[in-house]
Amino acid sequence: MFDYAAPGNSLINIQDIARPLANNCRFAGHLPWHYSIAQHAVNVSRLVPDDLAFTGLMHDTSEAFTNDITTPLKVALPAFKDLEVSIETEMARQFGFQFPLPPEVKLADLQMLKVEKELIKQDFSDWEVLHGVEDPPLDDLCLDPLTPDQAYELFMERFYELAS
Repeated sequence: MFDYAAPGNSLINIQDIARPLANNCRFAGHLPWHYSIAQHAVNVSRLVPDDLAFTGLMHDTSEAFTNDITTPLKVALPAFKDLEVSIETEMARQFGFQFPLPPEVKLADLQMLKVEKELIKQDFSDWEVLHGVEDPPLDDLCLDPLTPDQAYELFMERFYELAS
């Protein structure tokens, strides 16, 4: 049970985060194949400096409890942002990552949004939020289709690599 009114009352382990992130797709599932939030998080962790890699990995932990709500829907539901912040604040406290997110993590998140939008979603339309965002190096990114179980394993391996 997750207490949305008081996230601090919820005892969460990493599997409670990794499994839903692996099962849920980016872009609310509007993709040609399964590309999970977990896979996205691993990729963000690979784009930031080493000292921010754990924060990069954990930056979307609230989505384990809210799913990947698209930005236009978040804008339409202003109370949702407060909920997201309260969950992320508690997850940061429990797991020991930085929140609010540092600028480097926010940039890596936008870079991944651009990559995913173009290379996975095949959407080449103009998104204002991506103006001025440069393409990241693709060398260390995993953009291949993964099953939810594979995405879970990828996330857990990265978690244990960075948490040690």
